Amino acid sequence: MHDDAPSQRSSIGRRFLLGGFLIVVLSAGATATLTLNTVGGIAAEVFPALSEIKAPKGLVTLEYGGGPQTFLILGSDRRAASRNAEERDASPHSDTILLVRFDPEQGQTSVLSIPRDLMVDIDAPDGQVYVDEKINAAYTIGSKYGADEASVLAAQTIKREVFPQLALNGIVDVNFAGFIRVVDTLGCAYVDVDHRYFNENVGTTETDYTNINLQPGYQKLCYEDALDYVRYRHTDSDFVRVARQQDFLRDLREQISPEDELGQIETVAKAVGHAIRSNFHASAGELILLAKLVAFSQAKPLRQVKFLTSDVDYAYRGGSYVLSTPQLEHETLENFLGDGERVTLPAAPVAGGAAGRSPHAIGGPPQVIGLYPTSAAGRSEASRAAGGVPFAMLYPGLQTGAAEQQTVRPYALTDQRGHLRHAYVVVFKQSAAGGYYDLEGTDWPDPPLFARAHSEAVDGRRLLLVDDGPHIHVVGWRSRGVLYWLTNTLLEELSNQQMLAIAGSARALR
Repeated sequence: MHDDAPSQRSSIGRRFLLGGFLIVVLSAGATATLTLNTVGGIAAEVFPALSEIKAPKGLVTLEYGGGPQTFLILGSDRRAASRNAEERDASPHSDTILLVRFDPEQGQTSVLSIPRDLMVDIDAPDGQVYVDEKINAAYTIGSKYGADEASVLAAQTIKREVFPQLALNGIVDVNFAGFIRVVDTLGCAYVDVDHRYFNENVGTTETDYTNINLQPGYQKLCYEDALDYVRYRHTDSDFVRVARQQDFLRDLREQISPEDELGQIETVAKAVGHAIRSNFHASAGELILLAKLVAFSQAKPLRQVKFLTSDVDYAYRGGSYVLSTPQLEHETLENFLGDGERVTLPAAPVAGGAAGRSPHAIGGPPQVIGLYPTSAAGRSEASRAAGGVPFAMLYPGLQTGAAEQQTVRPYALTDQRGHLRHAYVVVFKQSAAGGYYDLEGTDWPDPPLFARAHSEAVDGRRLLLVDDGPHIHVVGWRSRGVLYWLTNTLLEELSNQQMLAIAGSARALR
């Protein structure tokens, strides 16, 4: 079996980039509504003494004075409490390596994923040096010297080999079994699934992965579906997988309200306590300080920072490695620690190709920015599907030159209040490596996807933008009671000009 096999279901937990979210959960509502004694009890559940990571002096600075705080989140498959002896004795791995930075000074939360295949040297506690290893091996090597050493050696390797100037304020090690309890406790999440995910394991080499069956479009994913979506990997690169995980984190963050968790806060706290090891102390004061950071984070944008590389598929010793350079790593850290770029919108309008002049498409002539009229065949497919949608289906007049229309899907979903809503999605495949962009519409006026979108007047039209630093990830607009939007690929392969031009070229089919 491949890495999604039942014997390795621990990969589920480490595929989730939910470190920042776990911190949100563990402090839910504590500062405003609970007594100090109650908060102290919750802190003991969230940060049990037996699960405290003893970090050596100088590795982590535990203090909060209102400034930025940076946490290392490790998604691991340690299963010391498993009933299965083979699982208890197996070497743990950490394939999710995430930095989360809460920055009140810049008014943002930044997320950076370190590629698990990044080539580094690893200095073990006994002085042995492992040369040219993948960085996720640091956790495995460290685990041979003790539970704390796994997380500690991972952190030390990051600071020594990748980011020498990085100051850490906390380490959180998220395990598989406990994380399942957290997901189960918190329930479901609305996710914008970018394309069809399907695999039926019939025992062949090509299908020897976990089963998955998800249709494209905005939908509510619960438990196994959410886990399968986030851990999916067998047609993706490591970077696409990381991008999907970060996108899931963004979607989930928009839907978690601390107030909603107060009724089950003790249950959530226990679940989190079983899910994590950390260097945080079981004190009310420390939990309250984290809660203040969380309250800040929930109200601010989530900025995803790209790790800069020189080679993402370096063949070495029979494996594939990611390479970077000290200069690129320095630039990555500077971007992570800084205020980042903001979305800038081009100024000149562009003709909308086959759809005519676009009222809010920006850039230059369509061909200059890599756009061309959509095909008659694609439009015919969409027209046939339009009968299943009880509102005007918009279809783009422009597409990227590389794109191929994959599917048009009308569907129904229920909103957070249980009301039936209608929607449709048109999926375009932009590239072989996980590159799908979608045009969608729904009669649900306020889905969580746009909870923190900012409004921009562009060429006389009001747009809703969800950005990722300098890139537009989603551009939406409302027309006659319907919400429409265009979603970029997970790797954000479409430029801001292309996103605005394609959205602006959308016209009703009937």
